[in-house]
Amino acid sequence: MGITIKSEYAFKILLEIVGCENVEPLSLARILTKVKVPKEFAEKIMVELKGAGIIESTRGRKGGYRLTRPAESITALDVVKAVDEPDRIIKCTLDENCCEDPSTCVIRKMIWEKLRESLQKTLESVTLRDMIENCQKGLRS
Repeated sequence: MGITIKSEYAFKILLEIVGCENVEPLSLARILTKVKVPKEFAEKIMVELKGAGIIESTRGRKGGYRLTRPAESITALDVVKAVDEPDRIIKCTLDENCCEDPSTCVIRKMIWEKLRESLQKTLESVTLRDMIENCQKGLRS
């Protein structure tokens, strides 16, 4: 499966929540007025982010979503792992049955494993705080 559009949507949703940090919880309806994500898809993403302990929800009239911890302690890797499978970039990365002798597979060792490690390091090096600060500097895409 790898990394899909779900990760991008999750980042957009979380950046909206981070932008309202330390304020009352943010409703999904309010988030979706700013972030163009299909509602049903957003609901599934919220369930996954909540299950991963990245966000929490409050019910009721003033309910909504907020981060469970500071934005500087939530990495991009945390987010991607919550909604996608970053270790499964290529089927062979985790599937020992992909070839006759995976321990000597040069393709696996020299390309796919290095790509997976590089991706993980990159995702670990970026926090939600980093992302929101860059958005505020005008680097928002």
